Amino acid sequence: MEDNIFHYRKPEQSNVFPGAHAGKSVGNGLLFKHHKPLMSAPDPRHIDLRASLLNPFSHYQVKSFQQQSRVDVYLVADLSASMGYQGNDSKQQALVDCLISVAKSAHATGDRFGFVGCGQAIDRQLLLSPANLQKGRVNEIAKRIETATFTGQAESLLQAADYLPNSSSLVFLLSDFYMPVKMIQQQMQRLNKHTVIPLVLWDKQESRDLPNWGVVKLADMEQGKTRTLWMRPALKNKINAAFKQRKQQVQHCFRSFGSEPLFMEQGYRAEAISQYFLQLAG
Repeated sequence: MEDNIFHYRKPEQSNVFPGAHAGKSVGNGLLFKHHKPLMSAPDPRHIDLRASLLNPFSHYQVKSFQQQSRVDVYLVADLSASMGYQGNDSKQQALVDCLISVAKSAHATGDRFGFVGCGQAIDRQLLLSPANLQKGRVNEIAKRIETATFTGQAESLLQAADYLPNSSSLVFLLSDFYMPVKMIQQQMQRLNKHTVIPLVLWDKQESRDLPNWGVVKLADMEQGKTRTLWMRPALKNKINAAFKQRKQQVQHCFRSFGSEPLFMEQGYRAEAISQYFLQLAG
């Protein structure tokens, strides 16, 4: 997609700041809401002559419109060791691509963008909060992530909500979600006031692209441990079944909070997110 921009729309009504999303207030937007008597909305520019003629009390009727509003868009990203995995694609590069893409998409829509990078602790150099329209800061963070070495676990993920506004925001939550399901549940509970879009970053080489036969080294990047296995069809099927079960667990977990996860197994693609929002719109 041109300039790596995707199109999105916050599913529920947003705040009262002017912007591109359907808001809660009535104003001079483009989306017709309902008719009102002229006395309660004294704006002759919006008089609807047809509705006025049909009014049984012969009152002038004016059109009122739903005010368009602006939302804050955040990317909350897992910066644990497993996000440095290099398989068919680089998860680290996918994270950088996602950061730049979400920021560009938000700015193109007129929304403010914020970022919270979550490693073992929140690194102030990888933090953009409160959300704003500064493109230079986004590029600076992207360059830092591109050259960073991810270590340990994303223990600070549960603190990310502390850096988000009190008002409802659109939050893209990017991770491979290899942490315990209970931790994902705790994260979603802390983000319950926001609209959360889970982006699950996997790589086919982790499971489906394993060889049928041969020596394979499987690394637990967060624990710093490596296991050497003799791969055979039965073991490969077992690993594939475990990944399939894990996918179902992650889906069930997010769906229980009203969020549909988007699995990305071929790096980051902006068009996949556009398609995601089209499907949400029905």
